[in-house]
Amino acid sequence: MKKLKLFLALAALIIGAGGAFALVTNVVEAHTRTIKIKVDKNGFSSSSIEVEAGHKLNLVFTRTDKDNCGNTVVFPKLKIRKTLPVGKDVIVSLTPREAGNITFTCGMGMYKGSLVVSD
Repeated sequence: MKKLKLFLALAALIIGAGGAFALVTNVVEAHTRTIKIKVDKNGFSSSSIEVEAGHKLNLVFTRTDKDNCGNTVVFPKLKIRKTLPVGKDVIVSLTPREAGNITFTCGMGMYKGSLVVSD
């Protein structure tokens, strides 16, 4: 009977707090970070991005003009390759799983960037 009362008291506390305890655990799992990356004659801006392992990323690449070799972004380690049309946002979604560097380049390898992944 004591266990039932304790359970009911905890349930009432959680409901009374607006489900705050359940919300906190969901925020960590649902955390998605969106990062905008401009591609122009100078390469990728930002070219070095610090991120956390286990958190989903939406990298939004925007190629601003056609006078550069940034018509493609390549993540060799992840086997991701996306075409970047001028003036259009292209989203690359990924979740880095371990600490380290994940490089990305233009199609010719002249423009370089990296995701610096920490635990």
